[in-house]
Order: sequence, then structure tokens, then C-alpha cells
Amino acid sequence: MAITKRTVGSSDDKPIVHKSTGQVTSKSGKQSAWTEISKHIMTGISYMIPILIMGGLIGAFSQIIPYVILGIDPSLSIVDALNSGQFTGFNESLLRLSNTMASFGFTLFGFAVPMFAAFTANSIGGKTALLAGFIGGYVANNPVAIMKLTDGKWVAKTPVASGFLGGVIIAFAVGYFVKWLNEKIKVSHNWLAFKTTFLVPLLTALFTYIVMVYVVTPIGGSINNGIKNILQSAGKAGEMVYAVILSAATAFDLGGPVNKAAGFVATAFTMEKTLPITARVLAIVTPSIGLGLSALIDKKLVGRRVYDKQFHEAGKTSIFLAFMGISEGAIPFALERPSFTIPLYVICSIIGSVTAIALGAVQWFPESAVWAWPLIHGKVAYIIGLAVGSILIAVINVFHRNNLIKKGKLEIF
Repeated sequence: MAITKRTVGSSDDKPIVHKSTGQVTSKSGKQSAWTEISKHIMTGISYMIPILIMGGLIGAFSQIIPYVILGIDPSLSIVDALNSGQFTGFNESLLRLSNTMASFGFTLFGFAVPMFAAFTANSIGGKTALLAGFIGGYVANNPVAIMKLTDGKWVAKTPVASGFLGGVIIAFAVGYFVKWLNEKIKVSHNWLAFKTTFLVPLLTALFTYIVMVYVVTPIGGSINNGIKNILQSAGKAGEMVYAVILSAATAFDLGGPVNKAAGFVATAFTMEKTLPITARVLAIVTPSIGLGLSALIDKKLVGRRVYDKQFHEAGKTSIFLAFMGISEGAIPFALERPSFTIPLYVICSIIGSVTAIALGAVQWFPESAVWAWPLIHGKVAYIIGLAVGSILIAVINVFHRNNLIKKGKLEIF
């Protein structure tokens, strides 16, 4: 195996980059910490992508039927359309089908974080970690209620969900905890079944409970409350400051708790006709279009693929879902190299939103899907802003990844 680069230093076990694989290892043959983390993340992503595709496509079709095929006013929900009495016979059946598809499709989205957490943890610690990771990922989306004393009475209160961030944290925490338990707890062959089927699962379940309930969820809630307060303050300072913060918070975690906190505040301002929701609806879809586009135009820009083959189809899905108003299609791209990708799409989403608003785009209707575009004032400005943000993400991302490939820091299959 040819060696192209070795970091010089006093230690005899410095990182080495291998030309044939691009893999970073130590002199003793061990993978670098980042290479190991990336491997586990990619494993989780590979199992999460089908969930996002299935849920996204079903959810998207559930919206196309009423708002495109049947031409329902976008301000009406499917249930409102059914209760209006305007649709009977076959059209009524289509609406009922759409409502069921929407419920089913968006329920599938709820399994994306648990699936990611489960298989990331499994990659680290095996099948016991898989189960605990799934549980932790589920609790990240559906936090456990905590008993609190309120006005002299104990009341069960459900905290703010930690979402995507919580799923990532618990996946690695559980995975390495199970790995550590298996290495440290030594038993004879006669007691091996007891260890693997009772002791380790019990300790892991208790660990997951403590970490999720008392560490991850409270921190996630604090972050969300802090961002909510910032958004409210910024909303009073001026539309541009508000647009910058709202875009950043909306784009940051792609439909996660920070996004939802931003949406809560933005919707309140919009319903009260205080500030439009333009920045938010743009920031919902800009990362998905930009990152999806980067997996489709890479060969045209730099003459080679800069993403693994699986991301080519994921890119098409991400763009399609974006036009349906769904941002979760970009999650696999964000997880693959988060330290660069997340700041990139946050900054470019801000640029796109500010560009659109500066050019005169205004949207009050809280929907980012393409069928809401007729309700936008300044449609051309809106499309220009969306294009600016998305193209910046795609181009910068492709050239950055191509540079990493040239330096041997990124391997594409």
C-alpha cells in the first residue's frame, strides 16, 4: 500500500494518509478518530435515506392530489376542503386518500432520527446498542414527560424535543457505552448469556434513560427557548435582522427543534401581521435544493463525482421534496460532513433570503411548497433569492469536496 503523506512529530504514532484508499490511519494501523466517526455516521445515513425517501414521496403525493390535481385553495387544509361540501364522489375519495397518505407519510418521517440513531449506535456497539439507539432516537423526537410541582400539585409536563441533535448525541453515547461495557465486563462462558441478554441490556437501558431525560432533552429545550427569545427580540429590531436570524434558525437543523421553535415565533408574527414569513419559507427549502443540486452537477463542475453513488438519487429526492416544502431530504447531506455543510447552508440560506427580501419578495402565507408561490408578492425576487442561495451552496460544496478528494482527505465509492 503506497503512503503519500505522514505527519512529522515527536510521536511514533502520527496520522498517515494512504494514497490507494484516502483513509487516514495511525502508524500502528488504527483509524483516525474522525475517520471512525465518519464511518459510523455514514452507516446511520445509509439506513435513514430509505425512510426519508418513502415518507417524503408519500407525503408529497398527498399534497399534490388536493393542491395541484384538484386545484384546492392552498389556504385550506385537506380536512377543511372535505368539510366544505364542495367535493363529492370520486373527488371526495381522493381527498380522504390524500389525508390518510399525509398522515402515513409524515409519520414515517418520525422514524428517520430513530433509524439513524439505531444503526449509528449499532455500527459502534452492536445489536444491544442498536435497540438502545432506536429508543434514544425515538425519545429525541418524543420526550418523556417529567413530573413538576406546580401550584402545590404534581403535573406531568412534556419538555421540548431535542430532535436531530439529540439523536446524534445518544447514538454515539449509547454505542460507545455498550462497547465499553462489553470490553470491561468479563464473565465465564457459562455466564455469557446472562451478560448479553440481561446485564448489558439493563445497564444500557438505564444509561439511555438517564442521558436522554436528564441531559440531552433539557439541553435541547434550553437551546430552543434561547433561540425563541432571540427571534422575538430580533423581530422588533427590524425585518432584515429578523430575516437573518429566522433564516439561520430555520435552516440550521432541517425540520428539527430549532427549526420548529423558529416556526412557532414566525407564524405568530405572521398571523398578527407583524412581520412576513418570507425568510422562513425560503430557508426551509434552500438547503435541500442546494445540497441536492451539488450531487447532480458535480461532474459538470469538476469532472468527477464528489459524493458516493447513493447520494445521486438522494439529491434528486432532496430537490423534489424541497419543492413540496419538505427540508428533511437534505439531512443525509448534512450528516455526512456536518462541520462544513451546516455552516455553509445556513450562511447561504441567509444570503438567499436577504436577497429576495431586498428585491421586494413578501410572503404572508406560511407554506414553502411550490403551490404557495402564486400567493407571493414579488415572485421574481423570490425565485432569484432562492436561486442565489441554492446555487451558492451547490457550487461551494462541490469545489470544497473536490479539494478534499485531491488532498486525499475524502474517498468516494
